[in-house]
Amino acid sequence: MPEDRTTRVSSLCSFNQRPLLMDGLMKQLLIDHFANPDNIEHVEFRDRVWKPAACETGILIELAPAWNPTNESKRPAVIIKRNDWTCIKRGTFDNTSGSTAEGDRKHTKYMKGSHTLFAICKKWAEAEILAAEVYRHMMHYSPVFRYYFNMMMFELVQIGQVHEIEECEEHWAVPITVSYAWEETWILRQHAPRLKVFRVSQLMQIGS
Repeated sequence: MPEDRTTRVSSLCSFNQRPLLMDGLMKQLLIDHFANPDNIEHVEFRDRVWKPAACETGILIELAPAWNPTNESKRPAVIIKRNDWTCIKRGTFDNTSGSTAEGDRKHTKYMKGSHTLFAICKKWAEAEILAAEVYRHMMHYSPVFRYYFNMMMFELVQIGQVHEIEECEEHWAVPITVSYAWEETWILRQHAPRLKVFRVSQLMQIGS
């Protein structure tokens, strides 16, 4: 039979989004931007490019669980934190969205989540400038990211106010939130009549 290639496959992963995968995606999008000074709009950060080796002058791009504010406070940073993900019912009570030619049921659920990117610097004005660099990158390229990662939505949704960080003296942070949504689809193939493998005696023993 001819292969169905009408569905565009995400460049992200054939298994769709995962929390750690989205962490890595956000980190890589920022690294790609800050690794090349030609990408950076604000001259204040063109000499603070990201480098794979540890250094005190470049910008730090790291996930929140791996960030140590005591040891990493000498350079500007963008810290990445995942927020809650929400499941959205598509319409039917069991998320049914049709069936295959073989009669197997297809199910679909909409998923929505977000990440917050914290632009952190020693001076509040510098933090605002770094935040502008981050949110403009995410805003301008969101249609590209949405297309290549096969998402329903990928967009900048909020830029928070600058605030002082309690864990890191004399450092300021601006939170930038990026939201995304995708469609989770799966097929349940029935290989045996429902409940055929269960016996009433086994079910009665579950609570005993």
